[in-house]
Formats: sequence, structure tokens, C-alpha cells
Amino acid sequence: MRRLPPLNPLRAFESAARHEHFSRAADELCVTHSAISHQVKTLEDALGIRLFEKQGRNAKLTQSGANLLPAIQEAFDIIGQACEKAIEPGLSGRLVISAPPELSSKWLIKQIGDFAIRYPSIDVSLFVHSSDETNINPQADLSIIYGAGDADWNRYWVTPIKRMEFFPVCSPKLLESENNLGGAAKKEDCRSLDLSVQRLLHDDQDGKTWATWLGAHAPHILNTPQNLNFAHAGLSLEAAIAGYGVAIGDNFTASTELESGKLVRPFEHSVPSLGNYYLVAEKRKKGDVKLMTFIDWLLAQINTKFSTVSLQD
Repeated sequence: MRRLPPLNPLRAFESAARHEHFSRAADELCVTHSAISHQVKTLEDALGIRLFEKQGRNAKLTQSGANLLPAIQEAFDIIGQACEKAIEPGLSGRLVISAPPELSSKWLIKQIGDFAIRYPSIDVSLFVHSSDETNINPQADLSIIYGAGDADWNRYWVTPIKRMEFFPVCSPKLLESENNLGGAAKKEDCRSLDLSVQRLLHDDQDGKTWATWLGAHAPHILNTPQNLNFAHAGLSLEAAIAGYGVAIGDNFTASTELESGKLVRPFEHSVPSLGNYYLVAEKRKKGDVKLMTFIDWLLAQINTKFSTVSLQD
């Protein structure tokens, strides 16, 4: 038999030690100040040591109390995690996600903390693959792939996400500059820039994304004075934030910077994206509770901006 002190006094001690205050511990545990004092005294009597030195309204740990506190807190953490596993079996262990760099750095990394808080027993590893990669990383439990949907994914379980919209974005300082205000802008769009004199920031090597938007909304612009090309949208958006020119953004990668004001949309017009994002996993992993929990969480996160279709077998 283990020789353990009473557990309720341990809980009162941990709360009082963390707050350095008996009344705050009482509020946290929904008991009276005298109840905390009684529980701490019970623990001190059981251990035969003093745990606190009262200093006015504050409670300072003795050296013995300071030595005891870390082990008690660790023990409570272990108990809490064990209870979580008992309530939701399977929600523990490692989960590997692979995504394009622009999605990882500009959107997913800013959401993943919410998942970590909700499911602390799941260790998420976020890998990155190239933006145009359609081969599935065998080490990943879930791959997020951008493409035209023509890859050979017969062995996989695929969740397509509704097509995004592409639109120009730039730094607000660039938009506000007098020299850049739009001579070629449409009269009803007072925020527009004259793209014919702007540096265009590309996230592809063939310029197809910008060509698609210009062809739809500014066909009179045949050439621009300068272009900068980047490996992926995450880099082109950072260049736009720095004021180097105008980039093409989308609902995912540009959303945080648009909300914070680091980027603005100089035009209202957009075009449908040339491809989709797909969630891709091996069919044999459909029973993985961790994976299903992550997918449900991810779809809930993006549902505020997108509607998604059902999972396909």
C-alpha cells in the first residue's frame, strides 16, 4: 500500500501555493478561507512539516513547501491526463500533418494553438512539402495538397475544400502613397492602384495567377515595369507587407494580415483559384481517433470562411 497524505488537502495546498494566497485558493475551489486553512493544517500535521509562512494576506512557501510543490503539480497533471484518456480513448500520441509552406506559415500555424489547447495529449508534428507536390508523404497521417484534383489518389481518402478566391493585396502604405493612386482605376473603386506602374509579386514561375486576374479585370495592362518571383505565396505576401509591390492573396493565406491591417485589398474584384486544397489520408487510417478529431477541428476552423463538401470514400 502506498503511504499517501489526504488528497483534498493536497489540492488545497497546490492552489494556495500557486496563488500565494489562501482567499484566492478558496475562490478557485469554491470553499471558504477557513476551509483552505484547515486543509493546509491537516496536510502539515500529516507530513510533520510547515508548508507556509503567513505574510499579511499573502502565504509564502517554506523551503519544504517549495520542494513539495513541483511534484504535486506534476502528479495532478498526470491524473488529469489519465482522466482525459479514459473519457476519450485514442486522443493521445503523435499526429503528423504535412502542408504547403504558404498554408502552414500564413494560416495553419496561427490556428494550431487552439487544437493544442483542446487536445493536450495529442502531439502534433507539422511538416512542409512543396506547393506543387501531389505525391503523398508516407510519414504523414494527413496531407493537405493544393492542386487541380487530377492526381492518382485512388488509395486515399480525400476531402476537397471548396475553391478559394484570388485577389490583389498590398501594404496600406503603398495604397496611401500619392504617387501610386490609381490613374487607371475604375471610378467607382476609389481605393485602387494603377497596376500598370506597380511591381507585381508572383508566387508561381509562369505568372499564371496574376495573368488570370489581369485578364479578367484589367485586360488593358499588358506589361508591368517590374516583377518579383517567389517560391510560394507565403514569401510573396511577406514582400507585399514590406511594401515591395502588389501580391496575389487568397482567403486562407492573406486572411490574418487582412484582419490585422498589415495588408489591404486595393480592388474588390477576385477570380476563382486555379486549384483546390485537398485533405488526403490513407483509407486504412479512417478509424484513427486522433486523425478524425483533427479533421473535424480543421473543418470547423475553415467553415467560417469556406463551405466544404462531404468526405469521400
